[in-house]
Formats: sequence, structure tokens, C-alpha cells
Amino acid sequence: MNRRAFLTSLGTVSATGLAGCSDVLNDDIPAGSLQFENRDDLPHVIGVSVVDVGAEPRSEPDRYGVAGDVSVPPQQRELTASSSVAPGETQTFKNIFTEPVYYLVEFTVDGTVPETGGRIPFNPSPSGREYDNTLMGVVYASGEFSYGVSSTGNAGRFEQ
Repeated sequence: MNRRAFLTSLGTVSATGLAGCSDVLNDDIPAGSLQFENRDDLPHVIGVSVVDVGAEPRSEPDRYGVAGDVSVPPQQRELTASSSVAPGETQTFKNIFTEPVYYLVEFTVDGTVPETGGRIPFNPSPSGREYDNTLMGVVYASGEFSYGVSSTGNAGRFEQ
């Protein structure tokens, strides 16, 4: 097995382990924050756009969505963020998602929707949960992409 194939398989295993799961508890970053991490040796532009908002997540064959009507400020319905992330760099953007609703977000890497981690539902402060959440997008050394949801004890603007 060549090095590239080995790294790709490791990235796929890591992406599978991270995608859609709650990650380690992070008490420093406030709920609703967004992180971009670049573990590759090349710089990448990582982006995220809100495609839709809803009251609950839904799953369809081969894709995720959100359902139900919610009231959110227009800027939260049309939210986009992207940044050039240097090799080995992690960037944190605090308090990006400001409403306790499900955001259907779509990641891009270098302007293209990746095969893994395309559209996913994210709620920074789901009701009935002990912890709130942050969202992250990661580019691995193999060039593969994944997203992750991390729990945080820092409720930030969602403090009850």
C-alpha cells in the first residue's frame, strides 16, 4: 500500500468516526461557535453556508434535512462564512449560530462541496440536553474532509 492510499484510508476512518457525532467536551468555546481546522500540508479555504433552518432534523435516503417552521433573524437564514486556513491551523469563530434551532449547513473546501460532510443539521442548543454544541469542519492530511459536533459546558448566549 502506498503512503497516499494509507493516509486516505486513515482519513476516511477518522472522518467516519467524527462525522455526525458528538466529540469531546470543550468548556472554553461558547455554544454556537464554528471552528475550521486544517491538518493538511496545504492551505485550504473552508466554508459553511446555512441552506435552511427548522425545528427538527430529518433524514432522507442519502441526505439530511430540517423540517418545521421557526422564526429566526434573516441574517441567520442566509449565514455564510469562509476562511483561508493555513496548514496546521485551527480558527475559531465565536457565537456564529445565535438561535436554538436546527440549521442545515453545507460545508465547502476550496469552493467545492466535499464528498463527506456535505449538508448536515446542527443545533447549537438543543432542548433537553445537558450540554450545548459547537460545529467544526476539518481537512485531514489526506485531503479528506469531515465535520464534527462538540459538546461544550460554555452555554454562551444560550445561558438559561
